Amino acid sequence: MINEEIHSLLSDIRSRQKHTKSRIAVGRLSENIVQFLNRQNIVIHTKKIYLTHKGLSHLARHSKRKRGAGLSDADILRIPEIIERGEIYFDKNGGMNIIYCAEGCEKLIKIVVDSKGYTNRKEKITLIKTAGYIEKYNLSQYKKV
Repeated sequence: MINEEIHSLLSDIRSRQKHTKSRIAVGRLSENIVQFLNRQNIVIHTKKIYLTHKGLSHLARHSKRKRGAGLSDADILRIPEIIERGEIYFDKNGGMNIIYCAEGCEKLIKIVVDSKGYTNRKEKITLIKTAGYIEKYNLSQYKKV
């Protein structure tokens, strides 16, 4: 069901049609992550993690794909699975990076989740700010949770 919603929103973006949904809940912060963020004094507005129309437009941009950083459609559809099963790293800048690597891959899929995000109606939510591929050596700048 969530994959169908993501696919529909992605199709709307690609065809430049008016979107019917502005956001989709694609996962939840686990209780151990909520506790960790609380210990770091990071305010969490929602335990649900949302993918907004704007966020999906950003991470699916052709220019990102062209330079090798943009996710494939298949990996975009895997976002709920990545959030549920990915290894979690903490970014000292106040965000949370969820990192997932499929077996044997050279590049990782990084999803940046912002616990201080806003919708266009100024509603505070936890949302996916961006996502893309990174090299394994980039993990050294993050702290594993």
